[in-house]
Amino acid sequence: MKYFIDSSFIISLFKETDSNHEIAKKHINIIDKNECYITNGILLEVITILMKRTKNNDIVKLAYAYLLDNFIIVDEYNIKHYNDKVMELFLKYNNNNFKVSFVDCSSIIIYNHYRLDYVVSFDKGFKSFNEIEIYQF
Repeated sequence: MKYFIDSSFIISLFKETDSNHEIAKKHINIIDKNECYITNGILLEVITILMKRTKNNDIVKLAYAYLLDNFIIVDEYNIKHYNDKVMELFLKYNNNNFKVSFVDCSSIIIYNHYRLDYVVSFDKGFKSFNEIEIYQF
């Protein structure tokens, strides 16, 4: 199986006080036993949020090494008209209202481009998307 792993899941793995930490630990086999994708944007988001929330260089370095060793890190900009596709999806789901983030929309473009099977996330915003299958914890 091929999975897109959202930053919320990865952050929960490394931040022991996160409300979803135990659930993430219980489902770490997703990463260990499957082909898992993240984007450069997810990597940036994970490292930034972990440092902001933990203020711990050791955890951040551990997370960074883990991301490099365990994920296929997609270069989003190899996808033709990537930002235009993300913007189109963003406007579709946020029609004069805010429902989903631009980053989450970018994840959906990656999911579809690479024909992934599931999105793994604790972010409830992904439930808004018709184009994906969400991994059920």
